[in-house]
Amino acid sequence: METKESKKTKIILAVLSGLLVLVLAVIGFVLVSGKMKENNYTAAIKEAQKYLADHNYEQAVIQYENAISINPEEEEGYLALADIYVEQEKISKARSILRRGYEQTGSARIQRTLNDLETRTLAGRAGEEKADRQIDLATASQDIAWDTSFIQKIVSYTFDDYKREFGSVVSSEKNKDGYLEVRHSKLNATCYYRNTSDNKEIVDEGKKIPLAAGMPEKITLDSLGILFRNFDGGASLNRMQMLFGERVKPETLEGIPYIEDKEEDLIARIGTDSNGNVTDSSSWNELILPLANQKKAAGGTVEGVVLDAVTGKGVANASLTFRPKKASAETVTEKTDARGVFRAKLTPADYEIEVKAQGYIAEVFTLTVEKGKTCSGEQFVISPELSGEARIVLEWGAEPLDLDSHLTGSASGGSNIHVYYASQQASFGGTKIAELDLDDTDGYGPETTTIYDLQGTYTFTVVDFQSTGTMASNGATVKVYLPGQSPVVISLDSGRGVDNVWDVCRISGGKVEVLNTAGSGRDLR
Repeated sequence: METKESKKTKIILAVLSGLLVLVLAVIGFVLVSGKMKENNYTAAIKEAQKYLADHNYEQAVIQYENAISINPEEEEGYLALADIYVEQEKISKARSILRRGYEQTGSARIQRTLNDLETRTLAGRAGEEKADRQIDLATASQDIAWDTSFIQKIVSYTFDDYKREFGSVVSSEKNKDGYLEVRHSKLNATCYYRNTSDNKEIVDEGKKIPLAAGMPEKITLDSLGILFRNFDGGASLNRMQMLFGERVKPETLEGIPYIEDKEEDLIARIGTDSNGNVTDSSSWNELILPLANQKKAAGGTVEGVVLDAVTGKGVANASLTFRPKKASAETVTEKTDARGVFRAKLTPADYEIEVKAQGYIAEVFTLTVEKGKTCSGEQFVISPELSGEARIVLEWGAEPLDLDSHLTGSASGGSNIHVYYASQQASFGGTKIAELDLDDTDGYGPETTTIYDLQGTYTFTVVDFQSTGTMASNGATVKVYLPGQSPVVISLDSGRGVDNVWDVCRISGGKVEVLNTAGSGRDLR
């Protein structure tokens, strides 16, 4: 007779046997799925390689993208795709795919390739600048000014703010000096973080990543154009002294001559030649932030700058009225200082901001102030009043770095025009037809075009100079001002198929026709 104990043992063995069968089935399914995934990935890679051997780059790109979608954790697809973009001289696209690959895989090989590519690109840009033109230091950067909105960001931003504004981290490595060097996908700069004896809550040493509230102690820029407005790639010592507001002299750090501007919250060191002249946009630089991790931005504090759309300079004594959309917060009015800078204490809420200044068209902007979030570096661009002309103002975000305005068409006299960065003014018979007032090459804008002959017919188009293919995903806005009319605001519609060329609007006889379509294929370069 079978005992209770033996029955119990049989039941347990039966259950265990069932579990074993189930586990083996799951393992088998995982192995088969994994094998299928591996086979599909390998097939896509081989197909891409065949197209590449036949120089069919378009299909090769499609197959490499297919391989990446099948297995985003493998590095081969990203590296091969980046090679194609480099071959096609689409460097920004190559950087973009490598950054995406590093985020997905953490591959040291991808990171090295990305670092090498960025180093070569900077060196190439510097060489091209020197080959294309010699900087005339007597006239270069006559209207140079600090990019106040960028400075406001870096002196108050935490690591969380950097991620929100400048995208995900693409590299994070500790250097020999103990700093954690961090780069973001939408910022051409390196941020340096480290814990101190007084503050151990800046960097997570185990994960090699800054903590949310950590702030960088210093920053180095790939290009000085990020720091200055109206910067022509170089500036004389005299021009920099006017910018700094004092008669600085060149100093030396590890054999590198530089000049220094020292403020309470920012020490800017800019590399120069032995005479103190800035001769290259990629000159050595170092931005030291003395109040980092001490001066935390309080929630509800908003700071920014009001800019002139034509000159790019700050507008002094502009009035800003912050009106909450709900009655739970109070209306606040502030004025800008001599540099166009404003600061306001606001209760977290949604606001409409009316900006007025003598000689300028009044503008209304919107802003959301969130509790505990930094609101720093806000940029409000306003246009001088019109006197018969039209004005077109382009603004965008941190990326793409260089969007270009192109105005094409025919004037009232029948002459064809093309106003853009390489031909910034169009005239006929001594009469100015149109002009590019501002050309921005380091993100955000404004980039401004003025039309003086309103009886002509023109098309306004925006081109991503570096062909990154990211214009639609990052967004851009164009504001068209016409005499006696409210501004026409055109925001890039991400569903219109825009890649690197955006046909924004047509202006004919003083009237605006909104296009908001992908480029028509005209070669505007």
